[in-house]
Amino acid sequence: MIKLVALDLDGTFYAGRTLGVPESAWAAIERGREAGLRFAVCTGRPQGGVGLEYARRLQPDGPHVFNDGASICDAWGRSLHAEPLPRLAEIIAIARRHGLPFDLMGADGGRYYESDLMPPELLTHIEITGVEARSAQFEEIRETLVRLWFVVPDLSLWETVKPDLAALSEIDLAEYLSPREVVTGVIRKGVSKASGLRWLAEYYAISMDEIAMIGDSHNDLEAIRDAGLGIAMGNAVDEIIAIADHVTAHVREHGFAQAIEHILLLNEQA
Repeated sequence: MIKLVALDLDGTFYAGRTLGVPESAWAAIERGREAGLRFAVCTGRPQGGVGLEYARRLQPDGPHVFNDGASICDAWGRSLHAEPLPRLAEIIAIARRHGLPFDLMGADGGRYYESDLMPPELLTHIEITGVEARSAQFEEIRETLVRLWFVVPDLSLWETVKPDLAALSEIDLAEYLSPREVVTGVIRKGVSKASGLRWLAEYYAISMDEIAMIGDSHNDLEAIRDAGLGIAMGNAVDEIIAIADHVTAHVREHGFAQAIEHILLLNEQA
């Protein structure tokens, strides 16, 4: 019996800036809540902004997972759990030494960059997520910092810097390559959406078998594998589809609503 549905946002619940969240998805949420399901955002997005608005509408009285498990907050953004990023002073020193732009995420929803090292796509990301950033020197920030994003326009520079970062055994690097740049997320080792699900299970006093996870991207893989029911969107990457218990339709073809209907059907049959 599924009691909690955890959901990725981008590509799962949110169908892009043109379509937003399909009305069928909100209608499915209402049907699920009427049937006793609880919901939790489980996203790589920074804490706050549009993601937090969705969280509040989905489950106003429950916790939600942001920053790929590094920060968990209530629906109003108040921190419930944080995984501080270790060796941060050393990471910042490496960034400054090589002139690497970076973006820092805090457990209370803060977002920071250093004025002379502003990531070029930060303004676009602010528009998408609704989480504003402000300029601040690392040494001035008092908030617990849980995640850092590098934006490196030069692949050869990244290959030079990467060994220094990889030598820090307490962190994980998640690289996203494009023809123009390397974008890399830095997070505490062992922290993921799956660890966020385990925290939610403990909070609600349920087992992982009673949690469904719906997702589409590489950062959803562990959570979909470890949840009692893992559902892949039709637009999911091949690795997710290969391990999912169920594959639904594309996010733009009412796939999320179909996923909720599948969960409700399984619960009725249980």
